[in-house]
Amino acid sequence: MRTLFFKLFVAFLLAMSISGAVFFSLAYWARSQQQERHPALTGDQFRHELKPLLQPLPPKHGPDGMGPPPPRAGHPPPPFFMVLGFQVAIFLVVGGCICYLLAWRITAPVRRLRQAVQQLADGNLKARTGIETGRRGDEITDLGSDFDRMAERIEALVLSQRQLVRDISHELRSPLARLQVALGLARRDAPPRTEQALDRIEREGERLNELIGELLTLSLLENGASFTASETVEMQALLTEIVEDASFEAAESSRRVQLVAVPALVAGNRELLRRALENVVRNALHYTAEETCVQVASGLENSTLVIRVLDQGPGVPDEMLSAIFQPFYRVAEARDRLSGGTGIGLAITARAVALHGGSVKAVNRPEAGLEVEIRLPVMPLEEKAAPC
Repeated sequence: MRTLFFKLFVAFLLAMSISGAVFFSLAYWARSQQQERHPALTGDQFRHELKPLLQPLPPKHGPDGMGPPPPRAGHPPPPFFMVLGFQVAIFLVVGGCICYLLAWRITAPVRRLRQAVQQLADGNLKARTGIETGRRGDEITDLGSDFDRMAERIEALVLSQRQLVRDISHELRSPLARLQVALGLARRDAPPRTEQALDRIEREGERLNELIGELLTLSLLENGASFTASETVEMQALLTEIVEDASFEAAESSRRVQLVAVPALVAGNRELLRRALENVVRNALHYTAEETCVQVASGLENSTLVIRVLDQGPGVPDEMLSAIFQPFYRVAEARDRLSGGTGIGLAITARAVALHGGSVKAVNRPEAGLEVEIRLPVMPLEEKAAPC
């Protein structure tokens, strides 16, 4: 944007300077032609011509007895180049100010459009340029109006999609509950040979119930108004609790979880933070190789708590690192449907961390595996949470 403003300013100033140069060149040429027709007087000739004008006039008696004042002795006019230089300086100063204001005026809608684009890219669906079409009728105004219409359309589509997810999730809860009740009744009179099929139906029902619960959680997180920073969470204790639960689950698969944590306080929702961190730890535990260890470490950097979860799994292709935090996104080589996940866990993590004013990213480790880094703003250790 600054480059466009600078280019416009230079273009206007250059055009003005060329016009001024042509104007002053013509003025100088006209002055030279006039001097050739009427040569300049020498000093003696100038004094000779000026002498009659310096003679005192006879007093002219009026009612007050005073005559007009005698004419003053004149001075030779200033050099032409001095006058020209003074005119050029005024021309450049005034013209430069006008060019600056003109360039600023032209680029103002472009700056507003750029700001709206950045806000929309950051997830603010209500971002608009606010350019009034009635005041200007140029192409930049039309571009701003087209962007506003596009943003309104995108907002409507996204909101309708979120509403659809919420409605479907709620509607599925009732038939799923009836299915579980019917399954329990069927087990009473079912012969032993159907036990395996009923167990499969129960597992699929539990998986569907988990998926619906995560969909509802994701929908609430995307709305951004369901969770508030209402309590103080001691992150060292929370990480210890999560790692202990993960270690118990990993004992059967010969995997381990190690924790190195520092005391830190975060203002937020404890259960939401627990789900966000637990999703990352369980994801790392699932994809790390057998007989390996998942490392969970936290540290303080200025006023930010940095939590890193490192596994020794296959990693993720570099071009897909940012996409794994999108709902239902799977990496074909390692995170297919046979893994048993729903594809929503990391999306919940990203939304939950963002609601707490933090950020999350994933990078491939040079040796092997994936590293997920979570950053959260911390509170001073001596600060206590306000009562709810």
